[in-house]
Amino acid sequence: MASLFKKNTFTIKIKSWEYWPMWILYVPVFIQHFWLAIKARSLFFFLNTNPGIEGFILSDSKYKTLKLVPREFVPKTILVRPESSFEEVYGMMGEEQISFPIVLKPDIGYRGLLVSKIDNQSELKEKLKNANINYVIQEYIDYPIEIGVFYYRLPNNISGSIPSVTLKDFLSLHGDGQRTFQELVYTNSRAYLQKDKLEEKFRAEWGTVIPKGKTILLEAIGNHNRGTKFINGNHLITENLQQVFDELCKSMNGFYFGRFDIRTRSIEDLLLGREFKVLEVNGIGAEPTHIYDPEYKLYQGWKDMLSIWKISYEIAMVNRKKGAAFPKYAEAKRRWDSYRDYKRNAFLASS
Repeated sequence: MASLFKKNTFTIKIKSWEYWPMWILYVPVFIQHFWLAIKARSLFFFLNTNPGIEGFILSDSKYKTLKLVPREFVPKTILVRPESSFEEVYGMMGEEQISFPIVLKPDIGYRGLLVSKIDNQSELKEKLKNANINYVIQEYIDYPIEIGVFYYRLPNNISGSIPSVTLKDFLSLHGDGQRTFQELVYTNSRAYLQKDKLEEKFRAEWGTVIPKGKTILLEAIGNHNRGTKFINGNHLITENLQQVFDELCKSMNGFYFGRFDIRTRSIEDLLLGREFKVLEVNGIGAEPTHIYDPEYKLYQGWKDMLSIWKISYEIAMVNRKKGAAFPKYAEAKRRWDSYRDYKRNAFLASS
């Protein structure tokens, strides 16, 4: 069985475009970008889409962007710097009344890298032992539904639009009373792509038969790179949902474009603007992640990506007319260099 899946791993990724390398998926967007850059007379027009967020494509500070969100919708969160001692970190957690379990993640993220759910003090101490980047510690929100909502608003408009809603199906195994943990992983292509990590994490259960009807959550972090299945939730786009996000975003100065990653008690609660928390706000580098639904067609995904990037251009142009100048090359390079150095340190920390 193992050899069969080893031979098919490449086939799984080729047949499912959700796993293709980003540089391939974004070829149409790169081409469109250069055309829009010619029209804008700036390669870096996109840095003007959200004037309230300083960063490059994927280098928004999670901590700073969450500060833009009304406090009642944000989990208790602290920023941890590399020079902070564990005693200082634990003291800050106490001051903010953050208790375990928690989520630890880099302040500038990269596709789920170094994101962990931490259950106790010793685990946190071990994770922070060799920290060389800024981290965010966030209380774990134990709501059953995680959802991504993409929202944008043209600066001259009172209300905005929601072009993308994504439901997240966390990586899990469902026991049948016959197959072992390992066999269930090997016969689930999404789980199999995480096989090495799962074998290490669930070493004690690896050879045991999972009882019929038992469900085991394999990954608590809702990231595509960690095995989460993204499901197109655009049927949930309603006037009510738009009004919830119009209200949420009206006090977010300098924010016009991005995706909110949210945990909520229920879809009904979210539509009523209650019982939800914003885990992250992703700015100019945000994707309309509903396109990674396995049933979604590649051509439709490209169409949606091109539409979203054109909107970022339109917002940037309105901001320029309102007096926000496009960043010069030196400023764009400074932001890129900062992101590159941060990403390098993050990869070093993960090795």
